[in-house]
Amino acid sequence: MRNKLLLAAVCLASTACGSIDRYAVRTTASMLERGRKAALEEPDYQLGRDAVASQLKLIEAMLVTDPGNIALRRLVAEGFGGYAFLFVEDAEPDRAKGLYLRGRDHALAALGQKSVFRGLKDKSIEDFEKALKWAKKEDVPDLFWAGFGWGGFVNLSKDDSAALADLPKVVLLMKRVYELDPAFHFGGADLFFGVYYASRPPMLGGDTAKAKTHFEWAHKITRGNYLMTHVLNARWYAVATQDRELFKQLLTKVLESPAGALPDARLTDEAAKKKAAQLLEKIDYFF
Repeated sequence: MRNKLLLAAVCLASTACGSIDRYAVRTTASMLERGRKAALEEPDYQLGRDAVASQLKLIEAMLVTDPGNIALRRLVAEGFGGYAFLFVEDAEPDRAKGLYLRGRDHALAALGQKSVFRGLKDKSIEDFEKALKWAKKEDVPDLFWAGFGWGGFVNLSKDDSAALADLPKVVLLMKRVYELDPAFHFGGADLFFGVYYASRPPMLGGDTAKAKTHFEWAHKITRGNYLMTHVLNARWYAVATQDRELFKQLLTKVLESPAGALPDARLTDEAAKKKAAQLLEKIDYFF
């Protein structure tokens, strides 16, 4: 009897400790969510880069205690996707691929809290599309960052047939985002499709007219104040149409425009300026 009581006490203590740990994690998660805005508004590129990197490991450590925390999954999915795109892929594309996949998998884990989306990555394309029909506007962040991370990986894996075979699923994710909330993340779905249609040859679905339309819609959504729109428009549409003057015009606009016209895009704007300068240095390579 004494042993049974001791075992029961241990179990109760373990349960209590687990509850306390989860409470601490959720309290910290709430603080991190509030702090997200401060990170996005950071004007110092290097400080922003360092801060994002350190936060990613903190959040993953917290998820060990509370794996079902959707708020944390969303933060870290956005964090890995943004970190890979803004700070890593230009210099270290192979490393960026792994970061993109980590972001994708966190977003899919958030989606997987709903039974209809469990195992989404491994579904057939038909079942994948059927599942996405159940998505609601509240799922848009998870759909977008899953598509963003997955798309970033595929874009850097053009010599990998298995990666390319997953592109239709990425397209379906972004189409659903576009249907539910086209303005999400500065017109992110329009930017995706602008790059998608501009980067592919016509025989594989490429269409520069469609690309132009999507970039124009993204421009309208942010009134031209999201500088990364111009960088992507130059890199993909202007290059695809071999419009050297448009390329120069768009990137020069990025360099001359003040960062932070959209407060939540200040750090992204700083990264856009660096990307614009690098692209202008390569103008003779593209044209």
